[in-house]
Amino acid sequence: MVEHELDITGKVCPFCLLIVKKKLGTLEPGDELIVKCDHPPAANDSIPYAMIKAGYPFIVKELEPGLWELRIQKN
Repeated sequence: MVEHELDITGKVCPFCLLIVKKKLGTLEPGDELIVKCDHPPAANDSIPYAMIKAGYPFIVKELEPGLWELRIQKN
């Protein structure tokens, strides 16, 4: 397993989700993508919903008010 970091702070939907999907497409199964995000709809709705649909395990953690970390494992 390799960890990859992706900082999408300052980006808004739908670009947040598009960037995450594009990056996930380059990862190998078992790799983990660590995403930093400051856009509430992306961190709490669009990215988690897309990961559920894709079947990727993920965890969302609020690092501080207005900043989230999403850990997504590609399977």
